[in-house]
Amino acid sequence: MKLNEYRMNKKWSYGRLAMLLGCSHATVCRRWCLPTSHPNSMIPDRKFMRAILRLTDGAVQPNDFYME
Repeated sequence: MKLNEYRMNKKWSYGRLAMLLGCSHATVCRRWCLPTSHPNSMIPDRKFMRAILRLTDGAVQPNDFYME
C-alpha cells in the first residue's frame, strides 16, 4: 500500500501525517506520497521508514516506495 493511500484512508492531512511521524514539515511527507515517477518524489530515510512501518502497522512497506 502506498503511503498516500494509507493517509487518505485515515483522512489525515499532510500536516497530521508529519506530526505523527515526527517529521519537521508537511512538505516532506507530501513528497513521500508522490508517485515515484514525479520529479519531486522522495524516499524516506531509514529513521522515517521505521516510523512509517510502526505507524501503519506494516501496511506500508519500504518496497512500496520503489514499486509503481
